[in-house]
Amino acid sequence: MIQALPVKDWPASERLAWDAACEPTVRLRRGGRAAHMRPETQRDLARRYGYFLRYLFRTRKLDPAASAGTQVTPKAVKGFIAFARQHWGSVTLAQSVFKLRRFAEIIRPEEDFSWLRQIEQDLRADARPKLRRENVTSDELLEAGESLFREAEDGKHLDTTERARLARNGLMVALLAVRPLRHKNFGDLTLGTTFRRIDSCWWIVLEPEDTKAHRADERRVPDYLNEMIERYLSVHRPILLAAPVSRRACQDGCGAQVQPMKVPRIENLSGPLWIATTGAPLTYSGVGAAITDTTEAVTGIRLSPHAFRRAAKATATYFGGAHRRLAQGVLQHRDDRVGAKHYDSSSTARAALELTAIVRELTGTLSQGKRRRPSNTACS
Repeated sequence: MIQALPVKDWPASERLAWDAACEPTVRLRRGGRAAHMRPETQRDLARRYGYFLRYLFRTRKLDPAASAGTQVTPKAVKGFIAFARQHWGSVTLAQSVFKLRRFAEIIRPEEDFSWLRQIEQDLRADARPKLRRENVTSDELLEAGESLFREAEDGKHLDTTERARLARNGLMVALLAVRPLRHKNFGDLTLGTTFRRIDSCWWIVLEPEDTKAHRADERRVPDYLNEMIERYLSVHRPILLAAPVSRRACQDGCGAQVQPMKVPRIENLSGPLWIATTGAPLTYSGVGAAITDTTEAVTGIRLSPHAFRRAAKATATYFGGAHRRLAQGVLQHRDDRVGAKHYDSSSTARAALELTAIVRELTGTLSQGKRRRPSNTACS
């Protein structure tokens, strides 16, 4: 897996040029060349450029004193493509080179990158989506996540940090199965804001500026996940947060005692929902790796976070019965062919509740060794 070089570690010229490009327009003062882009688009472009800089760094070709964009040369790009082919599929490679070109044109607008556009077009022509062996529905993913969480809780032979990591991964799979958010939104869930407790219920609350569809997205988390969420927040998340402290104490002396962390009341917690074993927030790439590695381990099929959306679509389509456009509501898709009847925040929430009922019913029949056939009648 290729990890992007963080912006803070970029050469100064690259970092400053990108900061200037992202300067917003204020009144009569014109913003930078990337000012019109949404924040997530800016972050995505920076991440793709970070992959290229990481390649240069790993091959000892990164020049800290070079001017912004001057290291995007035919030779460097050719080496980057050869390196990336070992880790990415043809579609991901084509998209990354396309965004590398867009980034380079932004930070070095006076340069002619037509040669890179030609490479980009050749890669796009050769791009072929991978054949998917998914064939997995949301209920199976929910069952896999719940099972992994139980195994983590019962894993007395594992150290506490490993148990906490497995419990986190189990909850991630279970939650994403029934609330298939986009990768970025799922990874960015934050206690008290986008992931909050209201009365005795947990809610995912996304503002219009946080969603790809530019619409608010409010979804109640199924009650049957409450116990897992509260166990993760009260037991496993504090362990992940304290893991670096525990390791330092062990290095200082085997007899050192680590004071237990005082955990605030669950409804008063704040900060990122997903925590790495380093004690830091789980990164975008870390979330993706946790999901794909976990699904491969528990189902035998390596699934990306986006694959959970395809699984939800299949589940809603084949088991939703009379719930017309259920998949569209669950995924918050905008389809112009539907005309004026688009899903708003409240109907998206209803669609999520309908999927909840379907998935829970399917997991019940699955545990009894049978599977309900698709129905043409509405669920109660």
